[in-house]
Amino acid sequence: MAENFVILFVIAALAGGFALVLFTTMWRVERRAHWGREEEIKRSQRLERRVFLIGVGLVIAMVAGSDGRPRECSCEQGRRGACFDPGP
Repeated sequence: MAENFVILFVIAALAGGFALVLFTTMWRVERRAHWGREEEIKRSQRLERRVFLIGVGLVIAMVAGSDGRPRECSCEQGRRGACFDPGP
């Protein structure tokens, strides 16, 4: 149970770090741009759509990674070795 928590924590940390870098970069691009008012609004809306789609993609990727199917794992000396789909 503890190692599943550690794996989940690492994945969440990686996703959070990626999002932080992405949002910081996009904010800098937005801040440095010198556009007209209407063009600025259009670019801002496009940027918001991109960020939203990337966020949705991250959520889908994280949900798809854990499919909930039963797994069989072999252990050696108290440590998990390999996991595979159950079967003969």
